[in-house]
Amino acid sequence: MNDHMYETAFKLLPTPILLVSVGAVCTVSAINPACGQLLELSEKEVKGKEFVNIFFSAANDHQSALQECQKKVCNDKMQHEIKELKYVPGNKLSGTADKYLRVLFTPVLNDEGDLLQIIVTLIDITDIVVARRTETSIREALSSNQKFLNETQRVARSGSWEADLITNKMTWSEVMREIHEVEPDYEPTFASSLGFYSTDEQRTALTNLVQDAIATNKVFDIELEIITAKGNIRVLQCSGKADLAEGMPARVYGTAQDITERKKVETALLESHNRYQDLVLAVDGVVWEADATTFNFTFVSEQACSILGYTPAQWLSEPNFWVNHIHKDDRESAVSFCQLQTQKARSHTFDYRMIKANGEIVWIKDIVSVITENGLPKLLRGIMVDITETKLLAELDHLEKEVLELNSKQVATLEDVLNTYVRGIEGLFADMKFSILRLVSNKLYNWSSPSLPAAYLAAVEGLEIGPEVGTCGTSAFLKQTVIVSDIATDPKWSAYKHLILPHNLCACWSYPISDVNGNVLSVLGVYYNTAKSPEEDEIAIIERTAAILKVILENKLYEATIREVNMLVTQGQELANFGNWQWDIRANKVTWSDVLYTIYGQDDKTFQATFEGYLSMLHPDDIDRVKNLIYNVVETGEDIMFEERIIRPDGEIRHLKSWGRVIPDESGKPSKMIGACLDITKAKESETKMKEIAWIQSHVIRAPLANLIGLVNMLDDMSADAEQQELLRHILHTSHELDNIIRNISSKTKY
Repeated sequence: MNDHMYETAFKLLPTPILLVSVGAVCTVSAINPACGQLLELSEKEVKGKEFVNIFFSAANDHQSALQECQKKVCNDKMQHEIKELKYVPGNKLSGTADKYLRVLFTPVLNDEGDLLQIIVTLIDITDIVVARRTETSIREALSSNQKFLNETQRVARSGSWEADLITNKMTWSEVMREIHEVEPDYEPTFASSLGFYSTDEQRTALTNLVQDAIATNKVFDIELEIITAKGNIRVLQCSGKADLAEGMPARVYGTAQDITERKKVETALLESHNRYQDLVLAVDGVVWEADATTFNFTFVSEQACSILGYTPAQWLSEPNFWVNHIHKDDRESAVSFCQLQTQKARSHTFDYRMIKANGEIVWIKDIVSVITENGLPKLLRGIMVDITETKLLAELDHLEKEVLELNSKQVATLEDVLNTYVRGIEGLFADMKFSILRLVSNKLYNWSSPSLPAAYLAAVEGLEIGPEVGTCGTSAFLKQTVIVSDIATDPKWSAYKHLILPHNLCACWSYPISDVNGNVLSVLGVYYNTAKSPEEDEIAIIERTAAILKVILENKLYEATIREVNMLVTQGQELANFGNWQWDIRANKVTWSDVLYTIYGQDDKTFQATFEGYLSMLHPDDIDRVKNLIYNVVETGEDIMFEERIIRPDGEIRHLKSWGRVIPDESGKPSKMIGACLDITKAKESETKMKEIAWIQSHVIRAPLANLIGLVNMLDDMSADAEQQELLRHILHTSHELDNIIRNISSKTKY
């Protein structure tokens, strides 16, 4: 290469370079255009002038450093550099800022090792220096607010950390130390920080993420488990990022949030969620991948055949396959939802219906992950799970709740409830036809069979049960489930198949519904248009339906029994003049039975029963005694029985006998008081009459008798005739017997 080529190459170099001649005075022999542009000087301005005095103006204060470095190169003939040098252009243009340079001195030697010249290479590091100083300023500002930051981190249980890759220094915030349960003066290192993580796998994972962040300048985020200095296990959400300086990694910094409590809650929720998901996870799903923009599928697993009846090739060959095979009622909402979530780069889960290859409807739970590239959605990956059975069970739950609520209403007849339930089940299971037959005197009568032919129902109405009387008749007779998979060939239907086969009903399964005593109340029948045996899930549905029907029937039967009992109780209370009451102590609300209103002579439409109202109707002589008795019961909780007198609105005095009991709440405090009241006025009147009779017996009848006894005793003492004395003794004995009888009668009527 000749000198001209060297000169051309020198001028075309993008790196600013000066050539300095060596002698008593080192002068600039040449600069390339890149150097002139950097220094804002022309070659004419610097060529032949002393390197230190001419190249840098008097405004610079780094001449000593330049002289020292130049001197070292001349002496040891080795490369030297000044890492940072402030440069102020001598002829500053308007608006031109100061510059910071890295200056590299490279000696050029001849074959004998003599120094010929020095190549001075200039590297503009202005941006790096400014950035570093800006960062220093920011750090100082952050330091002044460190207390606030620490408190904020403490509330969030989030500590910060920084690893200086240049000084190999690790820094932790106060909260970071608190999370790791170390002393406030603890100084972490790279090695000691990794030592807190519980396993080698976690340490390796964190190390790999940090190295990847340094290499790619990406943010990392990971959950890791640590063992604190006090031996406690904590879960941390660790995030971090690397900073570069001059293209080289300078530091890695980030946060570590203590999410231990949140993970405990999440674990508990996950366990609960997993129990629910067991059914879904046990079912094969369609694994798929699609374009995030067009929704065209790029991959579909083989499970597509078993769930939807389409091969992967069919999915992939037809554009918009997924959209076109969504149920028409769900298409718009499902596609719009997926598009919206995809645009926001959010993973999402949603349910919708699809049409299978055979025309059947299948419910799909689609679990979708959005894969991004440069922040934009690129791919969709997910799994489609058949949740048809789960959806049916949910709808069955809803139907059962609706039917049981209807059954609880007195206005709803049993026939209304049964028809609502049967039609609802048939709506969920289109291939089943349900029948509920009532058993009365060993004969079956239709209760609810909305989908069975009327002619068939009329033909079997009142059919007597027996060991081979179709499916339902046999089930009721044997009191057990009976399965007939093929009506045409089963001997139980030999005498009746001509009634049912013309209606294309080919299979029938029956389930007896019995009361608590084992007596069959009714029979549940399930008919199919094809000959078939029940599968496990179908048996489960039938047993569940039978259980609900048993609740419905028993409820209605008990309801009728309760109405009858209530009627008898009411009649009994009316006949016995016996009423009951309930007192809500806290609300001071008193509830009376109808008979009690009659006893008190009050109108239930105008009289508002309260404790004070009750006291106001007591006889004045009984108020304090009864009030104290009731207060004592509320305080002690003991049962009570007492008698009282009331004055009815018409002024009539009635005698009552009352019973009371306190009902406490969960804490043991009195909540309400219940009791009963018997009108004993007539008994009291009878008692008074009996006392009057006793008085008459004691004073009116016994007084003459006593006189008679006295006279007989006197005559006996005066008579000497033996026959007369015998007669007198007989009269006296008879008189004493009569007196004893009167005494016994008086003692029994005394109280």
